[in-house]
Amino acid sequence: MHRPRPAVGVSVAVLIVAGVMSGGGTGRASADPGSAGTLYVNHDVACSDTGAGTPSAPFCTVQAAADVVEPGQTVRIEPRDDWTYPGSVTLTRSGTKDAPITFTGAPVSVGGSSAELSSTGSAPALTLKAVHDVRVEYLGVWYRGGDGVAVTGSEGVDLDRLSFPRPAVRAPGAGTAVTVDGASSDVTVSRNWIGDGYAYGVRVEPGAARVTATTNVVTTPRLGGIAVTGTSDANVTSNTVLAPCAPGISLDGGSSGTVENNVVASTTARQSDTCPAPTAPLYTVSADSAAQVTADYNVAANGAPGGTRPRPEYSWDGTPYATTAALRDATGQGAHDLDGLNMLSLTAPNEHSVLIDSADAGAPGELASDVHGVPRADDPLVADTGTGETTRPDRGAIERQNTFTVPADDMPSPSSGVAPFDVSLRTDDATTSWGKPVTAYSVDFGDGSAPVTRAPGAPITHTYATPGTYRVTLTVTDTDGSSHIAQPRVVAGTTTPPAASLSGGAVVSNAYGEVDAGDARFTVPQPADAWEIAQRFITFGDGDSEGLPNTPQQVEHQYQAPGTYTATLTQTDLIGRTTTAKVTFHAADAFLPVTPPHDTKRTIAAHGVLKLSAATLGADSDGVDAAQLQIVTSAAKASGSLTLYTDGTTRPGTSSISFEPGRTATDEATVEVTPTGSVDIYNGSSGAVTVNVATLGLQSHTQFGRTYHPVTPVRLLATHPVAGGHSVMLTVAGAHGVSADANAVVLNVTSTTTKGSGSLTVSPASTINSGVTGPYWTTGQTASAQVVVPMPDGKIELHNTSRSSANLIADVVGWYGPTTSGSVFQPVTPARILNTHTGAGSGKIAKLGAHATLKLKVTGAHGVPASGVSAVDLNLTVPSPSGTGYLVAYADGTSRPGVHSVDFTTKHAVANRALVKVGADGEIDLYNAGSTSVDVYADLLGDYGVHPVG
Repeated sequence: MHRPRPAVGVSVAVLIVAGVMSGGGTGRASADPGSAGTLYVNHDVACSDTGAGTPSAPFCTVQAAADVVEPGQTVRIEPRDDWTYPGSVTLTRSGTKDAPITFTGAPVSVGGSSAELSSTGSAPALTLKAVHDVRVEYLGVWYRGGDGVAVTGSEGVDLDRLSFPRPAVRAPGAGTAVTVDGASSDVTVSRNWIGDGYAYGVRVEPGAARVTATTNVVTTPRLGGIAVTGTSDANVTSNTVLAPCAPGISLDGGSSGTVENNVVASTTARQSDTCPAPTAPLYTVSADSAAQVTADYNVAANGAPGGTRPRPEYSWDGTPYATTAALRDATGQGAHDLDGLNMLSLTAPNEHSVLIDSADAGAPGELASDVHGVPRADDPLVADTGTGETTRPDRGAIERQNTFTVPADDMPSPSSGVAPFDVSLRTDDATTSWGKPVTAYSVDFGDGSAPVTRAPGAPITHTYATPGTYRVTLTVTDTDGSSHIAQPRVVAGTTTPPAASLSGGAVVSNAYGEVDAGDARFTVPQPADAWEIAQRFITFGDGDSEGLPNTPQQVEHQYQAPGTYTATLTQTDLIGRTTTAKVTFHAADAFLPVTPPHDTKRTIAAHGVLKLSAATLGADSDGVDAAQLQIVTSAAKASGSLTLYTDGTTRPGTSSISFEPGRTATDEATVEVTPTGSVDIYNGSSGAVTVNVATLGLQSHTQFGRTYHPVTPVRLLATHPVAGGHSVMLTVAGAHGVSADANAVVLNVTSTTTKGSGSLTVSPASTINSGVTGPYWTTGQTASAQVVVPMPDGKIELHNTSRSSANLIADVVGWYGPTTSGSVFQPVTPARILNTHTGAGSGKIAKLGAHATLKLKVTGAHGVPASGVSAVDLNLTVPSPSGTGYLVAYADGTSRPGVHSVDFTTKHAVANRALVKVGADGEIDLYNAGSTSVDVYADLLGDYGVHPVG
């Protein structure tokens, strides 16, 4: 039959908003905040453990309050912003029967979190030691190795509405959520929620008396859900134990008491990976306890009827029983027990479930409310099959409730707008699943105005005058007194949305001053009216993005390739308005010198291509984008030039070195490469040529490396005769404008007044086989080359390999060092930006006249930024000079230096690398110091930008 609902108490129902069911209510009980008997603990404000424990001067730690609390007082523990109060707490002070001591978490709103205690090491988070008349409620307990709460030698203790999150350490056999030792008595463990992975949910040790475990939820315990050993007058009532690895509920060791209204479910889908197929019974009462224990109205959710039972349902007096019927027939116990059903999750029973209104309301320890704190309810849609003089409760810890359906238009509408604006709530659409008419709508608009209560009918309107976020509390009540609270949010926005702000390109360096030139650091300040921001995120321009909180942020991002990227910060406020801010960042490369150089020697057939893998070049490390190579040609069968380019790309119309039969030529070149790719070398000659390729340095966008500092050329060594086979040592770092920290130098070296053929080797001082080959010359020839030379100790050595003397000149044109104030490299696709023979780059077809200067714009085209460029990496070629002379390349707007960028002789094509400082106008000057006009080619290989280049 259907029993009428008693007019006692108020039932809280489940609310459905816009047709979506929500969970049951979580009503709170707490100490009166204004009570003179309340001590406060709040670490998130100015606090002191030696203070008075008032709201304005609270204790910092729970232990401080525990040390001074008196009978009748309440210790109120406020939630912390960083979640927990670390440090195990021990209470040794007692209350009295009429004036108990209470520890409680602070009240929280719907969706809030309780204050949490966190254990230290193996000690319990909370120990009640030899105390009496103590209540602990509404706290989270975070287990980190030992027990959660330990009751030792105590009596008159209530542990109610505690939550035990999934433990950080879940080793089998370790950790019990609640332990009651054998010297304790009159302890009630009620309405606690114990998460996955504890060894035991509740464990009562031999010698204890009058312990009640009621209306608790325990999930996937390792060694036992509720385990009672050697305890007299124990009551295990209305608990729900889901997927235990061992017995869900057990009484042994001569225990006595009752087991009623419990649900234990063998949910295999929830089993831990340490016990995927447990075999222990769901309920166990040992032989030494069976005569003193009665069990009834329990549920063994162990599989559907006719299916395979995963495990025995009972072990009674040492005998296993597969079903409730078998237990009942053999022992007379469990006369009203149920089985033959599945339980997959921890929710209220489905409507019409056999669990509804089928428990014993008079079972010892049965509570008037469920684990959520909502009252036990009589479901009018289900026939009562339980017993007792009061409302029939459901079995287990979770009660089925009446549900309210409140359509969306019964919520505040609109839910957002620019203040001031009006909202309206309809009050005529709510219904209940049990058919109870709604009698009242009560609305607290959350802005300090008086709540409004009204019978269903006319809408309720309200004006939000001040910008802010407001939590509306809507309470809907039916004729039976059941009610539930919904708390929708209303946003009153400011007139304009909070502005977005973004800056970027901050220096990212290591302890040595080296930079990661592909790593950007963006600064995102906290926006004004940060409360109003619903979402903000940054997109980095390379497909990656990152969500950001509303606090000030430093966001670091590693780009995976050099290039120009636009990072965008997008902010969306609570009423849907969007603002953005952008910043450009040029991801680039830092220089990694290679000592000793990697080198390889090969012969390339006429018009053939030599492929050199990145591994062969030593360029296969992380993030390498380019290699600085030196090429030496010999044994040429015909005149021609080589072109270096990235394998898999179209061969550019550039040249890297010119050569001819009977002469050895050398040049340096920068070529793009990937760690898994190759470099192609094309022989444009009609005859074969032998090449020796050495790697002098790498450019990487992900490794910490050195920055480049172009300088106005400084002469280190004037015309100075060096005998054949002899060397000259030069100090570079710390002199001539070069930093003492410099560890590589870029030199223009020139040989003149040569008495015989030979070449020049430039090396770090006092090193062997790590030199860089400078120019080769024939008798009487002036030859020059630009070289990059590592210098670990700040010195270099110039060695004349000829048998005859030669005068040597050395000019510094730049240096690399571990400093963030230098420039970083940005590779480009090789391009011929000047060809006087065709007029490209110069605007007219005309050779560069003797003693004439040509201005060449190098920024704003061919992948070179329009600003922020300090130097360009060029290869200069004089293809077929009709006379002898040299070119000088230098920054426009500066005095012409006396360096030899390219030396040429009649009818001999020559090419030289030139790292050239760029003028403030983005131009360089090329001066022909010869006595005849010459054609000039300039091939662009990359540029250097001031770091950070964003």
